[in-house]
Amino acid sequence: MNKLLFFVAIITATIFTACNNGKNKNTETTNPTTTSVNTQLYACSMHPEVTGKKDAECSKCGMKLTVPVKEQKKDSTASTK
Repeated sequence: MNKLLFFVAIITATIFTACNNGKNKNTETTNPTTTSVNTQLYACSMHPEVTGKKDAECSKCGMKLTVPVKEQKKDSTASTK
């Protein structure tokens, strides 16, 4: 009887430990505060209409994109009469 009780306790502990590890992994990977997204765009100095990530190549001349693009703010208070 003691062997059976010990075996059931070991199996139960293993199941709870395995289930708990899976939950911790999911919460760590879906945490939005741990990921950083760089939304800054850069333009080519020769072709300002070509934008992309910093140090990407211009599709027209092959130069690196190094000029930061200023964000254009949309005015949400503008009236549409």
